Amino acid sequence: MAIIKIILRKMLNNRWLTISLFLGLLITVSLVSSIPTYTSSVLQKLLVGELEDYQVEQQAYPGEFTYSVNFSKDDAIDRLTTLETIEGFNRDLIDDTELPKVTNVTILSTSPQRVRLQGELQEKSARILSLSNIEEHITITDGELPSESKVEDVYEALIPEKSLLDRDMVIGKTLTIGEGESQFQVKPVGTFIVKDTNDPYWTLAPNSYSEDFIIAEALFKNDLLESNEALLKTGKFMTAFDYRAFKSTDIPKLLNLERRVNVEISEMMETIILVDLKAQDILSSYQQKGAQLKTMLWSLNVPILVMLAIYIYMVSRLIVRRQLNEMAVLASRGAKRTQILFIYFIEIAILGLLAFVIGPYIGLQFTKLLGATNGFLEFVDRTALPIKILPESYLYGLLAVFAAILMVMIPVYIASNQSIVHHKQNNENMVSSFKWYTLLFDLLLVGVAIYGLFSFQKRQEALATLTQGKDVNIDPILFFLPALFIIGLGLFILRIYPFVLKVIYRLGEKFWSISLYSSFLQVSRSAKQYQFLMLFLIMTIGIGMYSTSAARTINHNLEEQILYQNGADITLDVRWKSNQIMSGSQAMVNESMQEAEETAETEDFKETIYTEPPFEPFAQVEGVEQATKVFKKQPVKVEAQGNSLFSTELIGIEPKNFGQTAWFKSSLLPHHWYHYLNLLAKEPSSVLISKSVSSSLGVKTGDYLTIGWDGSDTAEFVVYGIIEYWPTFNPIAKTEEDNNPTLIVANLPFVQNAMGLEPYQVWLKTDPGKTRNKLYETMKQAELPVKSIEDVQPKLIELKNSAFLLGLNGTLTLGFLISLIITFIGFLLYWILTIQSRTLQYGIYRAMGISIRKLVVMLVWEQILTSGIACLLGVVIGGITSRLFVPFFQLSFDSQTIVPPFQVMVDPDDMWRIYLFVGFMLIVGLSILVVLLRKIKIHQAIKLGED
Repeated sequence: MAIIKIILRKMLNNRWLTISLFLGLLITVSLVSSIPTYTSSVLQKLLVGELEDYQVEQQAYPGEFTYSVNFSKDDAIDRLTTLETIEGFNRDLIDDTELPKVTNVTILSTSPQRVRLQGELQEKSARILSLSNIEEHITITDGELPSESKVEDVYEALIPEKSLLDRDMVIGKTLTIGEGESQFQVKPVGTFIVKDTNDPYWTLAPNSYSEDFIIAEALFKNDLLESNEALLKTGKFMTAFDYRAFKSTDIPKLLNLERRVNVEISEMMETIILVDLKAQDILSSYQQKGAQLKTMLWSLNVPILVMLAIYIYMVSRLIVRRQLNEMAVLASRGAKRTQILFIYFIEIAILGLLAFVIGPYIGLQFTKLLGATNGFLEFVDRTALPIKILPESYLYGLLAVFAAILMVMIPVYIASNQSIVHHKQNNENMVSSFKWYTLLFDLLLVGVAIYGLFSFQKRQEALATLTQGKDVNIDPILFFLPALFIIGLGLFILRIYPFVLKVIYRLGEKFWSISLYSSFLQVSRSAKQYQFLMLFLIMTIGIGMYSTSAARTINHNLEEQILYQNGADITLDVRWKSNQIMSGSQAMVNESMQEAEETAETEDFKETIYTEPPFEPFAQVEGVEQATKVFKKQPVKVEAQGNSLFSTELIGIEPKNFGQTAWFKSSLLPHHWYHYLNLLAKEPSSVLISKSVSSSLGVKTGDYLTIGWDGSDTAEFVVYGIIEYWPTFNPIAKTEEDNNPTLIVANLPFVQNAMGLEPYQVWLKTDPGKTRNKLYETMKQAELPVKSIEDVQPKLIELKNSAFLLGLNGTLTLGFLISLIITFIGFLLYWILTIQSRTLQYGIYRAMGISIRKLVVMLVWEQILTSGIACLLGVVIGGITSRLFVPFFQLSFDSQTIVPPFQVMVDPDDMWRIYLFVGFMLIVGLSILVVLLRKIKIHQAIKLGED
């Protein structure tokens, strides 16, 4: 108890240091515990979104789990008993998932039986079925529900409305089912339709039962099968889980259902088992995506965790330095090293326990922040993530506490073996000799980072052909190596920095002012004292610059790829009328198949004539700033210089409107792309050709081409320019012939006049201030003949909501903000304690007659030579790191989709944020230090026995 009082008193005496240390622990635990929480939350959100898309696209309920059992394959079993066993197993199987159910159904079926109506044998056989709880999912359209018991030795049944037409019968007529002794009577007493066509209860459409008779489940089991169990052929068990409640922890249980069904039922009987989990492929891929996302989040957080470790170590060193006298006295009075270590261990354990309890809840708030990001340092008010603290969060938090305790105990262990004599001797000789071998360690870190970078490049290039078309997967090494590079290069510069200062000091020794003279001496002689702070600042700013550049580059390039591929904000395929025969049932309603085929053969010989719809209504739609016609044709035959191409793409445009509508990055071409549009506008027959066309045909500017395609006239064009990129054109994609794609851009009016009128696309540039809903509503009201729409906005939204970008932007944003906060606190704490520890020195200066103003100038120079230089080095090293490492992110993408080419981005706004933060930190820090400096009393500083 006495030790606890000593520890608490010691913590109160050093409350600001203790609070700073606790803050570092708390942020570390919060950050680490937020990783599993965020991973689980974002994957659940994206999983539900993907399952919803599956339901819309496949018209099937994604939460459906079904398995069928054939009882007729094993003659040795008692079918009724086995059915009861399987039903019990099915209840346990579904209950074990602990997932909410939307509905479930058991479908029992006999084998097909012969059917007689009024003694006449019908061609179609029939099955007798039972569907559990069917009455809750249907509406009776005629008649009534069947009885749950036989009526006058007849089984009453339900049938779909379609059955009446298929069997040419009416309700109330009795049919004879089966042969010989197995005959029984069935009477349809009602027809039905489903209450809700989207009800997952209906694994099969009701009309699929049009040849069957559905009787009550109890009657099927307790009467029909009791009298003749051999009639039972199949049992189908379906459960529709509420897929919106799926969590990442549920995925293993769901994927294990098939195995359990096969194992358990195979032990009961010999049979054929058909198992179907609709969402199996999606769930399987999400396990892999979850592992990738967790790996990426850890890799993104490694630099921040390293910085937090340095912060905790720095604060613990400050605490130890402040208490060295106390520790030395304890050691001199006989205290064992283990006792001193135990006192400090208890202190950090108390702080660690508080951080462990509070941290995961702050981690929840971090998760909310991650989910609200729409880009790096961009936030939107979107639907909150379904967050919940997981047991894994506490486990990671506990590991973080243990790691932090280790970081704190290292300086304590080093200092705990010093007696008061050793401590005083060390104070007398603060300037230690320089150890040259430490430079080798720094260079080794830089060398490992650069070697790892080139090794990564070779490995990724070798794997590039194997990963084409797969999801983006950022390698963690792209965040680990830069941190290593920044630390190594920063340490190397800091090792030689004192010598640089000494050289500068010697050059102007006779000219420096007192303030600058004193600052040079202080910093050059006490370099080791400032090294941790300077490294801390270099890491924060360097990693911050690298993170901002990486985030901006990845976001910007992915967005540009979507804009380039789409060509414009909206591209429309327009419906044109022609003399072609309509396909499908609409054109064949009153014709037989033979007549239709004969007509189609005749039409093949006729020229297709199109009727162009009005274009002006598209340009007049509310929310459209500009519209243009874009004719795209492929394959096109091109001939020149005796050479031919047979799969070239032709794009016909109206140069002025196209330039005002399409999205294009001007830096992709040697000249602004308007220059090339102006070339087209000068001559109607002019064309722009891709470099692949030029090299394949051997043509250059001024040469002529002949172009044509099936069903068109040929025309001659003249080459006015050679291009490599054009909206929607991917020059690096591989074709079936394994050649680069070829492109020709021509004037649309000339193409239409010389080669014929064919359907074109309409490209739209939209007003950013107008919503898409309003635009689409206007288009609908105008009854525009639109076949399909490609809109860039939902693609960009989908991109920003992807697990990859949510994790990337959220984690880098959170890490950047945490690093700023921690740096600011560490900066203030370090300098405040430094000023307090040098009270005697400043008191002597004042006693010597040096004014407060000169002391302030001295402090300013000291700040510039330490913090200012560290911030400058952070900017420079961060810039070098970005230029070296960020370009290699393109190796993580499909090489055939990186159009426009990958470009490193540095947003000036981000740079200004860093500069403003550095300026704010230095100004606030100096202001506080000046206030502390003014409070120093000479008579308190210089007193007998002070040092």
